[in-house]
Amino acid sequence: MELFGVTSYSVDKGRIVALRGELDASTSQELAEHLIGPPGSLVVVDLVGLTFIDSSGLGAIHAARRKVMEDGGNLVVCRPTPGVLRVLEITGLDMWITDWDPAWSQGCPLEATT
Repeated sequence: MELFGVTSYSVDKGRIVALRGELDASTSQELAEHLIGPPGSLVVVDLVGLTFIDSSGLGAIHAARRKVMEDGGNLVVCRPTPGVLRVLEITGLDMWITDWDPAWSQGCPLEATT
Protein backbone atom coordinates (compact mmCIF):
# COMPACT_ATOMS: atom_id res chain seq x y z
CA MET A 1 0.00 0.00 0.00
CA GLU A 2 1.40 3.36 -1.06
CA LEU A 3 1.05 6.20 1.47
CA PHE A 4 -1.20 9.08 0.46
CA GLY A 5 0.36 12.50 -0.08
CA VAL A 6 -0.44 15.94 -1.40
CA THR A 7 1.94 18.41 -3.05
CA SER A 8 0.77 21.80 -4.23
CA TYR A 9 2.20 24.79 -6.03
CA SER A 10 0.94 27.98 -7.59
CA VAL A 11 0.72 28.69 -11.29
CA ASP A 12 -0.59 31.68 -13.21
CA LYS A 13 -4.21 32.25 -12.09
CA GLY A 14 -4.38 29.01 -10.18
CA ARG A 15 -2.99 26.18 -8.15
CA ILE A 16 -1.85 22.65 -8.96
CA VAL A 17 -2.55 20.01 -6.33
CA ALA A 18 -0.81 16.71 -7.05
CA LEU A 19 -2.13 13.61 -5.29
CA ARG A 20 -0.20 10.39 -4.83
CA GLY A 21 -0.93 7.04 -3.28
CA GLU A 22 -4.35 5.82 -2.19
CA LEU A 23 -7.24 8.22 -1.59
CA ASP A 24 -9.84 6.49 0.57
CA ALA A 25 -11.84 6.92 3.78
CA SER A 26 -8.71 6.96 5.90
CA THR A 27 -6.96 9.66 3.85
CA SER A 28 -9.73 11.89 2.52
CA GLN A 29 -10.70 13.67 5.78
CA GLU A 30 -8.63 16.81 5.29
CA LEU A 31 -8.24 16.76 1.52
CA ALA A 32 -10.96 19.30 0.67
CA GLU A 33 -9.12 22.10 2.50
CA HIS A 34 -6.02 21.46 0.34
CA LEU A 35 -8.11 21.75 -2.81
CA ILE A 36 -9.51 25.21 -2.17
CA GLY A 37 -7.82 28.08 -3.99
CA PRO A 38 -8.27 31.84 -3.90
CA PRO A 39 -11.71 33.05 -5.07
CA GLY A 40 -12.01 32.96 -8.85
CA SER A 41 -8.98 30.74 -9.35
CA LEU A 42 -8.44 27.50 -11.22
CA VAL A 43 -7.59 24.47 -9.10
CA VAL A 44 -6.08 21.57 -11.05
CA VAL A 45 -6.00 18.24 -9.25
CA ASP A 46 -3.21 16.20 -10.84
CA LEU A 47 -4.00 12.50 -10.45
CA VAL A 48 -0.91 11.12 -12.19
CA GLY A 49 0.44 9.69 -8.91
CA LEU A 50 -2.89 8.48 -7.51
CA THR A 51 -3.07 4.69 -7.49
CA PHE A 52 -6.54 4.24 -5.94
CA ILE A 53 -9.67 6.28 -5.19
CA ASP A 54 -12.92 5.28 -3.50
CA SER A 55 -16.21 7.05 -2.87
CA SER A 56 -14.75 8.97 0.09
CA GLY A 57 -12.04 10.41 -2.13
CA LEU A 58 -14.55 11.28 -4.83
CA GLY A 59 -16.72 12.94 -2.19
CA ALA A 60 -13.82 15.07 -0.93
CA ILE A 61 -12.97 16.23 -4.46
CA HIS A 62 -16.65 16.87 -5.20
CA ALA A 63 -17.08 18.97 -2.02
CA ALA A 64 -13.99 21.01 -2.87
CA ARG A 65 -15.19 21.51 -6.46
CA ARG A 66 -18.54 22.80 -5.22
CA LYS A 67 -16.81 25.28 -2.89
CA VAL A 68 -14.37 26.47 -5.56
CA MET A 69 -17.22 27.01 -8.03
CA GLU A 70 -19.28 28.88 -5.41
CA ASP A 71 -16.29 31.23 -5.08
CA GLY A 72 -16.27 31.87 -8.84
CA GLY A 73 -13.45 29.49 -9.72
CA ASN A 74 -13.17 26.08 -11.29
CA LEU A 75 -11.73 22.76 -10.15
CA VAL A 76 -10.72 20.15 -12.71
CA VAL A 77 -8.77 16.91 -12.60
CA CYS A 78 -6.16 15.72 -15.07
CA ARG A 79 -3.85 12.82 -15.86
CA PRO A 80 -5.76 10.07 -14.02
CA THR A 81 -4.11 6.67 -13.91
CA PRO A 82 -6.10 3.90 -15.67
CA GLY A 83 -7.73 2.59 -12.48
CA VAL A 84 -8.69 6.07 -11.29
CA LEU A 85 -9.97 6.95 -14.78
CA ARG A 86 -12.22 3.90 -14.69
CA VAL A 87 -13.76 5.00 -11.39
CA LEU A 88 -14.33 8.50 -12.80
CA GLU A 89 -15.98 7.01 -15.90
CA ILE A 90 -18.22 4.66 -13.92
CA THR A 91 -19.43 7.48 -11.69
CA GLY A 92 -19.89 9.96 -14.55
CA LEU A 93 -17.28 12.28 -13.06
CA ASP A 94 -14.98 11.96 -16.06
CA MET A 95 -16.54 15.25 -17.22
CA TRP A 96 -14.20 16.91 -14.70
CA ILE A 97 -11.11 15.74 -16.63
CA THR A 98 -9.14 18.30 -18.59
CA ASP A 99 -5.96 18.04 -20.64
CA TRP A 100 -2.66 18.81 -18.94
CA ASP A 101 -1.34 22.24 -19.91
CA PRO A 102 2.47 22.11 -20.34
CA ALA A 103 2.67 25.56 -18.69
CA TRP A 104 1.59 23.88 -15.44
CA SER A 105 4.85 21.91 -15.43
CA GLN A 106 6.81 25.13 -15.05
CA GLY A 107 5.82 25.35 -11.39
CA CYS A 108 8.04 23.62 -8.92
CA PRO A 109 6.47 21.64 -6.07
CA LEU A 110 7.20 24.02 -3.24
CA GLU A 111 5.16 22.63 -0.43
CA ALA A 112 4.59 19.04 0.57
CA THR A 113 1.40 19.49 2.56
CA THR A 114 0.78 15.92 3.68
